[in-house]
Amino acid sequence: MADAPGFPLDLKSIIKDCILALFWKKQKIIEFLDQSGCSAADLSIVRAPNCEMKRVEIISDVFFRLGRRPDHGFTVFQTMLARLNEWDYFDPYWFDKEQRLDRTHANERLGELRRMLAQRNAKTQFQRKAAATKQAAHVAMQNLSSLNSDFRQLAQGGIKPQQRGYEFERLLQRLFQQQNVGMSEGFRLVGEQIDGSFKFEGENYITEAKWQDASISTDALYKFAMKAEGKMYGRGIFISVNAYSNEGIRAIVVGKAIKTILVDGEDLALVLEGLIPLSKMLDVKIRAAQLRGDVYVHPLTERNKIS
Repeated sequence: MADAPGFPLDLKSIIKDCILALFWKKQKIIEFLDQSGCSAADLSIVRAPNCEMKRVEIISDVFFRLGRRPDHGFTVFQTMLARLNEWDYFDPYWFDKEQRLDRTHANERLGELRRMLAQRNAKTQFQRKAAATKQAAHVAMQNLSSLNSDFRQLAQGGIKPQQRGYEFERLLQRLFQQQNVGMSEGFRLVGEQIDGSFKFEGENYITEAKWQDASISTDALYKFAMKAEGKMYGRGIFISVNAYSNEGIRAIVVGKAIKTILVDGEDLALVLEGLIPLSKMLDVKIRAAQLRGDVYVHPLTERNKIS
């Protein structure tokens, strides 16, 4: 009689080995099967008064009938596994007095069952974790695609500057939240200027973001740099959808302690298109400022953007 598809054959085999190693009397085998959830129909043949099956034949017949059930006997086999995994009783009459059963062999079979079960549980957990990670990545890409679409719509214009500022504020909040960069204080809008702060790798950064048609003026950059300079261990990130002038950049680096990092619309687009995570983009820019004194670099090439 061939096994029906369903419950893993290797687990069926080790369950069978363990039952044969633990029970000598055929009635005890039937009791174990009954207590594990086998139905009267599953046990009808082996309980017949004229049944002369051997121990191994009893198990094989019941396992075959379980495999023919609509659920392939999954619940019953799982119950057997759980019971055997916790089994610690060895009948002294058959193991010690009559010595029909061997305790060492029984322990070996139980140990093999526990090893196989642990491996399968670990594999199942890994598969579930991988599936959850894949699903989370899919959702993250969908969310990023939505953010990118909103960013492109803002870039197309057609809305008043104040409204565009509010939409940009919401977009940045969603981006920072989705990319798991801890925002200790949310962005807030003042005119077309968005101020805020966030925490990255243990450091706090004050932030100013602007969406305006003209390039950021030297005066605006200088004032922000002074804000960062005036804070204890101050650091600042200036976000502008448009580019920065060379004069403005020089105003915050020449002869001064470097406290400000510059982010532009191209940098945001690279993050929103999924080409680089927000955390990686920030890390590249911060590292360039720390190691080379460059406050305005491309996050992929790490080259200075100053023309």
